[in-house]
Amino acid sequence: MRRADFSSGVGVQKKKSGHIKDLPDDILLEIMSWLPVESVLKCKLVCKKLQKLMHVSRQLNQLYGGVGDKLDTGLLFGCTTDASWRVSLFYGGLYNDKINTDDKYEFKKTLKKVRHPPLPFKLPQSYMVGSCNGLVCLGRYYHQRVDPIYIFNPATGEYVILPKLIIPEGSSFPRIARGFGYVPSTNEYKVVRIFYPDYKSPTGHVQVYTLGSGCGWRTKTAPFPEVDYEVPASFVNGSLYWYDELKVYAFDLAKEEMRMVPSPPPCHTIDLGSPMDNNYGLVVLRGNLCFFHQTLKAPDMEIWSLKKTDMNESWCKDFTITYEKKDEEDFWPIILTDDNKIIFVKDYDTIECYDPKNTTWKEIVAKDPHLNLSGIWVTSHVNTFVSLKTLGEKSNKKSCRTKKIGQLNIGSLA
Repeated sequence: MRRADFSSGVGVQKKKSGHIKDLPDDILLEIMSWLPVESVLKCKLVCKKLQKLMHVSRQLNQLYGGVGDKLDTGLLFGCTTDASWRVSLFYGGLYNDKINTDDKYEFKKTLKKVRHPPLPFKLPQSYMVGSCNGLVCLGRYYHQRVDPIYIFNPATGEYVILPKLIIPEGSSFPRIARGFGYVPSTNEYKVVRIFYPDYKSPTGHVQVYTLGSGCGWRTKTAPFPEVDYEVPASFVNGSLYWYDELKVYAFDLAKEEMRMVPSPPPCHTIDLGSPMDNNYGLVVLRGNLCFFHQTLKAPDMEIWSLKKTDMNESWCKDFTITYEKKDEEDFWPIILTDDNKIIFVKDYDTIECYDPKNTTWKEIVAKDPHLNLSGIWVTSHVNTFVSLKTLGEKSNKKSCRTKKIGQLNIGSLA
């Protein structure tokens, strides 16, 4: 074998491997932040460096906490799938700011069942609190009310169970309003619950749980007005929003303070004496707080959005939607895409898409006798690997292998 002659510069040099582990951490983190979470999770299984970065990197959590526009957005479903009312979660239907309504596109086949921490056997719309940067807050049915104590990452399988609310003896018909959101300036995720001891209480006690702080539930001294406790708060731009029949209230997560918001114009026309004739609520559409109002006696709906300036806040009507009246059906808008199509949940068992350009409706997920998605609840969701452990929580781990709906039989859905 010929020896290398280093004096003359001639010899055999070892070829560089070019392996991913040779990349600097900051470059690797940037690459990871642009890849689909599912792809990175697969790579993690064979690369110890990726495993370490995902567990210890606060930078990765902040990247995914602030660049939701880089990621594929999908729909997270909570629904019942059998007669026992067992709650199941499904994820899929990536729409990337546009919804595919082509006749050949089978939306339901994109859905995958998510393995999640055990939930009670009750209606799902009462349990979903919110989705924020890949973390999902779920509630526990407790004293006939929902206590927001589950935090869960569907992509990584991490979850934590927060301390439950201790209801004082003698409380009659207690109520709990709830919300979940994120403070980007401090990279903090906060769960808020407002406890009303009994049905006579006009004000509630605010409790805040900051993930990873180690402080548990903190009780605020300022009381909170009565709000609709049946529906979770809407999270927009650092604040949680609740409403009652005529008023809108915001809770600033950074300052942990409450303020009133001007009421949407439809609130002044709602007949409080006939609540069953009106369908209304707060939703988040394309990052804006919106109020929708549907008069069940007339086939139309208005959607208003809250506009902010340096001086004030005001509501602007964005859509008036007319549809064919069918047995006073309830429509609940959930997503406004970049091409101005609106996705609705109808009567908690059907999902439809409305195109304002040509005023047409199309069913995306219809009633299916072979897959009973009754009591459906839907929110937009992005898969991330925001780590509860990195945030400071002692998280549990649940295997999150998913199966496509098309690969399941009805018996395995429960």
